[in-house]
Amino acid sequence: MLWLYLPIHLSECTNQRMKIDLGCSIYTQSGYLGIDILRVPGVGLLADARKMPFADSSIEEVYSSHCIEHIDDQLAVISELCRICEPSALIYIIVPHFSNPSYYDDLTHCHHYSTRSFEHYDQRVQEANGHPNYLPEVNLKLESVRMNYWPERTIIRKSFLKGLILRVLNRVLSAMANTNHFVCERFWCRWVGGFFEVEYKFKVIKEVKSGGSHSNT
Repeated sequence: MLWLYLPIHLSECTNQRMKIDLGCSIYTQSGYLGIDILRVPGVGLLADARKMPFADSSIEEVYSSHCIEHIDDQLAVISELCRICEPSALIYIIVPHFSNPSYYDDLTHCHHYSTRSFEHYDQRVQEANGHPNYLPEVNLKLESVRMNYWPERTIIRKSFLKGLILRVLNRVLSAMANTNHFVCERFWCRWVGGFFEVEYKFKVIKEVKSGGSHSNT
């Protein structure tokens, strides 16, 4: 798998608070440290997402777009993200929706997702729904989740007419889907050709530890 190779080199890291763009490729977000395992323009640090060279609770924000679906060990990635993030840090993750037929175009894809894929790692939801607790040390509060029919960053590569049609479809179908995720995913998401992606926003919850000062609610 693509993400199973070890990093070629680890750039110099500090313990300063920072924002990271995980799996950035050539599209690093402005104001973020770009992290990837491939040495391409825009990448500031070559590192494996399952074991990053950051101190505990040193990252204030994580952005990751279409990255973690390439990694087979999802629990290792989730655990590592929680480790490096400070209390109340925000994590933004964008991944392929399970109805996206383009998911199968890339042989390095290992996973696809629903709007409920991360409920096991939000302890309030996990306890309320009786989900198994795979990572008891992790608590990612799900702040929001959104289905995107066709994101703008891919529409701009289309012709004018295709782009116009897709923008209208994206506005209408995304609005309908995000009114009720359950109904969309259960009954009609595949009828419209599938949704491109699902977008999550998490808040990292860390309790007070013996000898430490981290706490948030």
